Amino acid sequence: MQVPPRRRNGAGSIVLALSIGLNLFLIGWEVTQHLGAPSYAKPDPAPETVAETIAGDLPPADGEVLRRAFGEKRQTLQEARRRYLVAVERVRQVLSTEPLDQEVFLAAIAELRTTRQAERKIFGDTMLDVIPRMSPQGRQAFVATHMGGRS
Repeated sequence: MQVPPRRRNGAGSIVLALSIGLNLFLIGWEVTQHLGAPSYAKPDPAPETVAETIAGDLPPADGEVLRRAFGEKRQTLQEARRRYLVAVERVRQVLSTEPLDQEVFLAAIAELRTTRQAERKIFGDTMLDVIPRMSPQGRQAFVATHMGGRS
């Protein structure tokens, strides 16, 4: 007696492919969690990076207004960023030195705060200038994507 050839179950193949894909995704995610820096790690993202992300989420004309405004502040932002990164590195050095000198540590943290605030002030001032010039759709897109959505 001859056994008829086995028919492939189309749904079973799809489920198997989805299962393998999901497992590969989860394995990759787990690896990145152990190898990547935590989301709160310093240094914070550069203001230009944040601005570009925001611009990409806006209607094209509003995105260009934002890009131009940040382009005009490029040198000022780069200098503020350089000072911030130097301050971050100083804190790393101080924390790596034994024994920890409390006074030096506090001074390094104070400088880090000052440089971070300067960088954020430039960013904030630029956004204060740009937001009123955005279209209503641009402002709504900004709220939806960068301010926790609509209330």
